[in-house]
Amino acid sequence: MAAAQVEFEVPVDTMQKCTEFQPFKMKFGIVPVPYCGRRRRTNPHMRAFWAATLAFMLAFIGWFAFAPLLTVVRVDIGLCDNDAYVQTLPENERVEACECKKECKSQIGSANIAAVSFDVITRFLMGSVIERFGPRNADCMLLGFGALVVGASSAVTNAPGLIAARFFVSCLGSTFVVNQFWNSIMFNKSVVGTANATAGGWGNLGGGLTQVLMPLIYRFFNQGLGLSMSASWRASMFVPATLYIFLALWIFTCSQDTTTGKFEVSILGKTKRAGPRDYLKCLMDYRVFLMIFQYSACFGCELVMNNVLATHFHDNFGVDLVAAGALALSFGAMNLFARSLGGIASDWANARWKMQGRLWCHFISLFGQAAFLFGFGCVDNSNG
Repeated sequence: MAAAQVEFEVPVDTMQKCTEFQPFKMKFGIVPVPYCGRRRRTNPHMRAFWAATLAFMLAFIGWFAFAPLLTVVRVDIGLCDNDAYVQTLPENERVEACECKKECKSQIGSANIAAVSFDVITRFLMGSVIERFGPRNADCMLLGFGALVVGASSAVTNAPGLIAARFFVSCLGSTFVVNQFWNSIMFNKSVVGTANATAGGWGNLGGGLTQVLMPLIYRFFNQGLGLSMSASWRASMFVPATLYIFLALWIFTCSQDTTTGKFEVSILGKTKRAGPRDYLKCLMDYRVFLMIFQYSACFGCELVMNNVLATHFHDNFGVDLVAAGALALSFGAMNLFARSLGGIASDWANARWKMQGRLWCHFISLFGQAAFLFGFGCVDNSNG
């Protein structure tokens, strides 16, 4: 059947891009249910949205799976500055007794840096990968590799191993490139800002969810099943790895690259795929360079918070593992609405003032971020 003859389940424009963003359908008039349509051929738009969103969300869960468990992991693999003393204590007293000030903090800091380093490389390469294999296969490849490295990270026994594991796991962050690319070719410009912001925001929500999910999974293995501290955090790593396998299978079998099926470079108005020279040419544009710094300030802050918040609340405020994760979730949970609101505001400003309106939205958001970060930095244990 030719693409032009397909009767899509959503309204589309002349380029078959969806002109309406409706991620949920109401069941019984009150229950919102994710809207994927009856078949992938008749609703590739919303299936692409949910595939890209879920891939990015679960990627975050595995990417930062170590972060909320570091207070346990550092004890188990001997990173504490007073490790010799800690190991003489009963297992249930070791986490609280651990002192992490000098060498310990340096090693964890190196692991946190490694946790975003490989992502820088793979994001740069993902444009060419998507053009070669299409967004569906690109997501499946990232999730497949993610399942391998997240599962393998359960074998970490020392600081170099932790650094290496977090380095390779960080490639999962490149699902964001697929996330934004896939939605951009599926939605009309009137709603693409909202679609991209929602997909990115709900995906980033995984960085908050992992702060609570991983400690709860750990507690299930440790207190529910009676496994040792070491066995519990290691077993926890297989949960996101398993989810990746099932999600990759769903994306591969239940979604498609474009409204016509397989991705072709011509859909972007190009006759050939991008090469290294094309990327360098883009970087010569000062506006691209400015956007890189803008995004590094915005998303870079989020990555830092995802890495350190749970440990920060535990070490500086004496909060236990699960409660510290819940507090860290409060930051990531803002993605549930903040990015969507940013996309809606950007689309509204664009309709009134074109690109200048979008730029003002950028400026106001970054200024607000700076102000609230300053306020957060002023809070210490004396504030209660």
